[in-house]
Amino acid sequence: MKINISAFVLNYNHEKYLERSITSILEHDIKVNQILIIDDNSRKQSDLNILLKDKRIKLIKNSKNMGRGYCRNLALNYLTDTYLLCLDASNYIKPGFIQKALSNFTSDQICAVSGLINNDPNTIFFAKKWRCRHLFKQEHNFGDSIHFAKSLTTYGTVFKRNALINVGNFNPLLRHSEDKDLGKRLLDANYKIIGDPQLIVYSMKKDTILSVLERYWRWYCGTNEKFQLKDYWHAFKASFRPMIQEDIKDNDWKSALISFLCPHYGYCRYLF
Repeated sequence: MKINISAFVLNYNHEKYLERSITSILEHDIKVNQILIIDDNSRKQSDLNILLKDKRIKLIKNSKNMGRGYCRNLALNYLTDTYLLCLDASNYIKPGFIQKALSNFTSDQICAVSGLINNDPNTIFFAKKWRCRHLFKQEHNFGDSIHFAKSLTTYGTVFKRNALINVGNFNPLLRHSEDKDLGKRLLDANYKIIGDPQLIVYSMKKDTILSVLERYWRWYCGTNEKFQLKDYWHAFKASFRPMIQEDIKDNDWKSALISFLCPHYGYCRYLF
């Protein structure tokens, strides 16, 4: 039986990763109907040879940078299949991911299935260990069983499109935290989000100290970007325990430095 599924991939200045990301979708036994690339006005407007690889691949280029909420909202309006796979250009999945994710849609209440995100083992950069430990939680034991998640993620997720449309789609005004915003609306509407630790998404991006601090800020500041003194204090305490504590336990002083900077970066980001 043919599965009614398409995929969309967001790209912003990640052309060097894009072909690997798209190829990982094409390698699956389950064939997607379309692969939509949304380029959010990347600085390097290079020719994407991946577009010649398969006629199902389509490209939309924004005339200006609009942010993640706008791009994901656009994808859901453009694609009309029952299921949608969402990836970023710097991520890839391995064969079997789509089939395993789809097997978790066992009721009408289930609206999304996500897995874990890990560092690509072949990618080397200064902040790799810190990102692995504190952003991706790669060292945490999530077990083998699926569970109901308390939030929505979009780095490698299969959605049931009509559920997302029913609660209003992604907020096109949000430049980040669009997944948390939509996830709350989905859960409030009694939909279920599945986390499956057997599903792995790999990140190829080579983060710098500044970029991981920015990612940490985006992941935890929320849609209103508030980081007041009480938030600063809580983040400051958390930077020492458990973050720096875990870094030192691993004798990882580079990561400890990044952990120390997190609350200060967040508060300065909020102020300025």
